[in-house]
Amino acid sequence: MQNFMNGRNGVDDLSAALGGIGVVLALLGTIFTWRIASYIALAILLVALFRAFSKNLAARERENDWFHSVMAKLPGGGSFARNRQTNTGARRGGTGSAAGTATADFKRQARTAKKMWKERKEKAFLKCPNCGTMLSVPRGKGKIIVTCPKCHARMETKS
Repeated sequence: MQNFMNGRNGVDDLSAALGGIGVVLALLGTIFTWRIASYIALAILLVALFRAFSKNLAARERENDWFHSVMAKLPGGGSFARNRQTNTGARRGGTGSAAGTATADFKRQARTAKKMWKERKEKAFLKCPNCGTMLSVPRGKGKIIVTCPKCHARMETKS
């Protein structure tokens, strides 16, 4: 029984996210007596279990990489995906370790979000398409050309 998980995928980030979504849907289906939500939750949980017990490691890794790319595009999900990728690389035998950086990244993102909320009326915020740096420009100036201070890419945008 100890060797059962040898050669299997195990619980990766996508399986964990699917499991969390399934549990939340199951709770909502139970609380509000939504039978369809319970069925959907059961299906999602079965997919998560299938992924965890799968021996097709290449396909599951491709799916997990897709999940990381989607999470990287979401606001606040980028650091989660980046840190989880380095942690899974360390688990698979890589040398990269991101111990302790998840908390620092979360605090930095919270500060940035707070600053953006305070300055939302005076400034517009955009992301550099080249390097992903968050830039702030004065709001209401029409079409302007912005230069990224990090990678020096130039872009034209409307503020």
